[in-house]
Amino acid sequence: MFIRFSIPAIISMLLISVSCSSQETTKEHSKKTTEELESGVSKKDEPHRYGGWYCPDNFGFVPVDIQNLDEVPAIADRLPTEQELHDNMSLINVDTEKYPDARALEMDLPRVASIYSKRKGMSELIIVIQAIVVQEDTVVGYRFANGGNGSAWLSDVTFLSEDEVVGKGAQPFFYSRSMMKAKTEDIWRAIGTTDYFKQLGEKFDKKEFFSAEWNSESQAHLNLDTDGEKAAGYVGMVYGNYYLHIDYIRDGFHYSEKLLIMENHEDNTTELFFASGPYPEDFEKQKSNWDSWVEVVKKASEAD
Repeated sequence: MFIRFSIPAIISMLLISVSCSSQETTKEHSKKTTEELESGVSKKDEPHRYGGWYCPDNFGFVPVDIQNLDEVPAIADRLPTEQELHDNMSLINVDTEKYPDARALEMDLPRVASIYSKRKGMSELIIVIQAIVVQEDTVVGYRFANGGNGSAWLSDVTFLSEDEVVGKGAQPFFYSRSMMKAKTEDIWRAIGTTDYFKQLGEKFDKKEFFSAEWNSESQAHLNLDTDGEKAAGYVGMVYGNYYLHIDYIRDGFHYSEKLLIMENHEDNTTELFFASGPYPEDFEKQKSNWDSWVEVVKKASEAD
């Protein structure tokens, strides 16, 4: 299987046992998802591994407003080419020699859907950009509205109607990618002085963690469950990159924050990726606030 990663996308989170591999879902996978799968697809002795992986940190797939599906590339009527995979127009490259009956499922794409995570206890909006039939399974490839990608069995996603999508209104996200002449510890130290980390420390009762000096062993699990707000996340160093991901449910509304610090040890530069949202009402204000925050972090980290 070929999966397009412009960023190493292997993370470990409190809510995810294995990143970019299997994701627990709310129901067992059916071997006959649709009626058309009951004929014409032969079952192999060796099961495929195309469904159920989860890469929320792959910012090669940036956040996208679900009202702007015309900006989302997708391959709907056939299996993708190698170039289309590299261009993020699709996700899964099936080995047709091993699975000669593999084919695209006829479906209008892209389409907005939701997927439920049992571990998180919450649903997330996704945009399905690929649907394939392999062996006796139907597998969809999707990108998260808040960035990153994954795959799932068709039975594990719930498609939204056009009216439901329209009814949600604009769902814009803040997204920033900045190159900094600094190390991970410099950036962590700079972020630690901002109100953002101070507020996280207070909210999750982790003041000492969010104000401490960074080291490769630094990590924290974040949990909150109060009236009107539920949150869960993780922050820590995994496979050489420092990653923060927090999901919130506020009165039924899903909001998230993702931060990836990706250091290049050869040229002493580091990329800082940050995404948050969606902001259906005050996007410009939030964008201005986060832009200022990124600029403060950049100046402070490069000054160290």
